[in-house]
Amino acid sequence: MKAIKVALLTLVLAASFHSSAVKAEQSTDDHPLILLVGPAMEKNTIDGSKAYGASLAFEFTAIEHQLEIEVGTQYLSTSNPKEVGAQIIFKKPFELAHDVELGVGLGPAIWRKTSSSSNNLQTGVAFVADFMFWTTKKVGWYLSPSYTYGASSTAERVIGLSVGLLFSM
Repeated sequence: MKAIKVALLTLVLAASFHSSAVKAEQSTDDHPLILLVGPAMEKNTIDGSKAYGASLAFEFTAIEHQLEIEVGTQYLSTSNPKEVGAQIIFKKPFELAHDVELGVGLGPAIWRKTSSSSNNLQTGVAFVADFMFWTTKKVGWYLSPSYTYGASSTAERVIGLSVGLLFSM
């Protein structure tokens, strides 16, 4: 598990250095760094349980028109247990219109049920489709359906949805 954390951290740092190099070459990207904030919900496809909460993510352009990286976290809750999770999503961006973007991607996800008797750290793969609608040059909203596939035999299979505001930095 420690090797996975080190590999993910190395990948994020390498991507951020590359992102700086791309910016130095007079990038024409209108949104090089984006903050995504909003409510989130998930439904477990195995037992049907639902969880609601909040999500927070930063997305940056690693390779213009080719690769965007989103680093995010979420806090979800039902009456019990509470869940804290994080993911790094590698996305291919598509410009559908002047002010509408689609990002399709996948990446590693980790989560832990904090108030459960089995509060083990779980890992998996998250598949995401982000629809971004820019109402102004710096502000917009997003709709992000997702599917997370847990890696262990007891891990969850979850369908999720996050909707919220976008802020271009």
